[in-house]
Amino acid sequence: MSRRTTWAAVIAAAIAVLAAGTLGTTADAAGRALPLRLAHVGVSRQVVVVTAATWDTSFARLQTWESTTPGEWQPVMTPVRARIGWSGFRRDANRLQNTGKTPAGTFRLLSGFGIVEPNGVDVPYRVVDGNDWWPYDPTDPTTYNVQQFRRVRQAQWRTDWAEHLHGYSTQYRYAVVIDYNLPEGIKRSNGQRVATVPADTRKGGGIFLHVNGDGATAGCVSVSRHNMRSVLRWLDPDLDPIIVMGPRDVINRM
Repeated sequence: MSRRTTWAAVIAAAIAVLAAGTLGTTADAAGRALPLRLAHVGVSRQVVVVTAATWDTSFARLQTWESTTPGEWQPVMTPVRARIGWSGFRRDANRLQNTGKTPAGTFRLLSGFGIVEPNGVDVPYRVVDGNDWWPYDPTDPTTYNVQQFRRVRQAQWRTDWAEHLHGYSTQYRYAVVIDYNLPEGIKRSNGQRVATVPADTRKGGGIFLHVNGDGATAGCVSVSRHNMRSVLRWLDPDLDPIIVMGPRDVINRM
């Protein structure tokens, strides 16, 4: 992944507080957006912010911000409706598999995949087909949370502990991988993609930003197809995009 510019400083980014139940920002009597400071943006110049009113709700708001000058941020899109895990947020350090929780924290946005190839995308993107799987079988740690481009005969992970990506034609029309509990050192071994440093098999995997389904997710973040396509086309790996997720009252500490 290329990097045109880096500058090592923690950026105090002015992010608008999202009004509960609306698509606008909260403003004072003079019409100025009330600031919310994010302390851990780091070198990123593109930030996706996902907030909810409480820890337990599955309803959220998503907004995108970009910095062209250090310390100065501009909104890219107004807040849009989003869905998160069916049981809300939980801090990423405490999130567990199969709990319906979306990890609250700050994460990189690394790559995308989907059923359809969107035009004008800069992040690495894979068009998936019937051979693509995303396993999170705790009995096979080296492939846990590692996308597989096909299931080889000698694979140990069970298909009922994996997502057959092509089967989610609505949700995974477009998707972006959120860097939650991802392993390190992916390599090829016996036809599989395996990790030299496996992910934590207790914490779950397959956390994506993707298109809305019928309701809440199992831990991902989802938005409308139109909004998902817009976010995907906007992301620029040279600007170190990240996503910050959590309840509004603690988002500045995420």
